[in-house]
Amino acid sequence: MQVSVFSIRLDAAFLEYDQQQLNAFLNSVTFKKSSTQFVEGEEAHWSVIVHYESEEQQKPERLERKSYEDLNSKDKQVYGYLNQWRNEKSEALKLKKYMICHNSELIDLAMYKPSNLDELQQIKGFGKQKADRFGEDILAILNAV
Repeated sequence: MQVSVFSIRLDAAFLEYDQQQLNAFLNSVTFKKSSTQFVEGEEAHWSVIVHYESEEQQKPERLERKSYEDLNSKDKQVYGYLNQWRNEKSEALKLKKYMICHNSELIDLAMYKPSNLDELQQIKGFGKQKADRFGEDILAILNAV
């Protein structure tokens, strides 16, 4: 966990800017907790301490590979939908099923359920090219279930 300190000045000339800076920072990290203290004096302000985790700390470079037995009943249902999509996609593109996705990749998708293309690329076997080619379809399936 990391810490950053912000000053929110009360002077109308600075207040909105300081708030925007804090909000922009909060949108770029995973917020954990904060504490505030009012500082009196010539330039009274709020001192805000933010405890957070950066995106790099949160997620490993690649997710751990799982097996079908690791899936719960809901994940197995998602696996079934992904498998059906892969079968239809392989017929439409006239490709072998494994050229679309390996079974192990479908298992990982069903278990980890990435919610965007960056998370999808953390699944072993999904680089930028594969995520760009099939990512929207996969994410649509995962968001629908």
